[in-house]
Amino acid sequence: MPSQFEQKENRVAYLNIELPAEEFKSSLEKAYQRNKRHFQVPGFRKGKAPYQIVVNHYGEGILYDDAIEYAFPAAYENALKEHDLRPYSEPRLNLVSISGTDGLVMEARFALKPEVKLGEYKGIEAYRPKVEVSEEEIDAKIKEAQNKVARQLPVSDRALEKGDTVTIDYMGKKDDVAFEGGTAEDFDLELGSNTFIPGFEDGIVGKNVGDEFDLTLSFPEEYHAEDLAGEEVVFSVVVKAATFTQVPEIDDDFVKDVSETSDTVEEYRAEIRQELEKAGADQADRVYERNIVEQIADNSEIVMSDFLVEDDVEREIQHQIQQFEMYGLRYEDFLAYSGQTLEGVRQQMMPGSRKNLDLAYTLDALDEELALEVTDEEVEAMIVKLAEQSQISVEEYKEKYLEGKEDSRDRLEHQVRSEKLLDLLREWSLATDVEPDHDHAHDHVHDEHCNHDHDHDHVHDENCDHDHDHEEDEE
Repeated sequence: MPSQFEQKENRVAYLNIELPAEEFKSSLEKAYQRNKRHFQVPGFRKGKAPYQIVVNHYGEGILYDDAIEYAFPAAYENALKEHDLRPYSEPRLNLVSISGTDGLVMEARFALKPEVKLGEYKGIEAYRPKVEVSEEEIDAKIKEAQNKVARQLPVSDRALEKGDTVTIDYMGKKDDVAFEGGTAEDFDLELGSNTFIPGFEDGIVGKNVGDEFDLTLSFPEEYHAEDLAGEEVVFSVVVKAATFTQVPEIDDDFVKDVSETSDTVEEYRAEIRQELEKAGADQADRVYERNIVEQIADNSEIVMSDFLVEDDVEREIQHQIQQFEMYGLRYEDFLAYSGQTLEGVRQQMMPGSRKNLDLAYTLDALDEELALEVTDEEVEAMIVKLAEQSQISVEEYKEKYLEGKEDSRDRLEHQVRSEKLLDLLREWSLATDVEPDHDHAHDHVHDEHCNHDHDHDHVHDENCDHDHDHEEDEE
């Protein structure tokens, strides 16, 4: 099964794959077996017509799609092995010729590993945000701690107030007829949360547990249900129960309940400040690292196929679709509601994807250039660190994530090298508190919720990582 390989511009491989007629015939027969139950040929019961009769009746082309599905994967893998190639993208296929008598000829185009010619990577001057912790931030963290140990108590001897959570039954009627979605029992509602249309929650404030009353209200003119938009309705409401949140006073007793190391409010504020400063410093380092690598990428020559970017964007879109489906929503509906198109979203994502891929492959090139060594002790220290982050023991971590996984050691070593590499880049660079031009710094940064697997994710946007953990091409 001959094939021809040619590398063209921007690291794109072209494979011309030929499948002889005798081999392609078996794929056509498999396609026939898969679909024969659907074929209705005069003189035969449905699904009983022989292969040649079906081909004569419908034409051979009715089997081509499924035959290619059977034939191509093995032919493609064999061609890759023949030329010792590793694709870095999904293949783009062009059908050159196809028939049962002459066989199958297809052209597969795919990305090779990007080529990076590193520029200067020492002495980089890059922006690192200042780390400052305000008293308001400390107050907010203390408020969080208060809320965690707060208690829900019943409202019994006063009128209802904003912030109370009420349990209600309600029925909404328009022209004395209950409307869809306007009735519920034992519904928990926080007053002041603006969950309901204007006036509903305010109408409950001041009432008491056990009260039954009507609220005459109007839906907003822009309400999504056209039959209710701007219409006057009446809600019959029963307040069945109510609770309020009791938060503890901020005193030394409270501190001893929520902190393992502090005994007084003053000590607790100092503890929180230290935690916030560490978190801020870690975040500043991530920003600093990204800015360093951005400049190194700008200093370097990177040749990359558009196929890599297209696949990266498609993975992100599929991830977003899955997230919508988790909540029972349709991505298509979101696009329509927001006035976007799928192709428009793709085009918006392209620059950010390319930017992040540039940074990822720049780091890969630096990793290869420096060839940092990793010791067994460093790998073990990484395991301890990851186990602590997962809040499990080292033994549990090894059993859950490492045992029985062939590439686990390689991935750990890669992670250790990545951290050592970034440590070196920070050491070799000069931090400045002069913030770069906003447009230049963020034009090509992914949305914060992107999700692209790559081992260098800590120099990308906080929630992004890219997957191209491939071996080097053999050329």
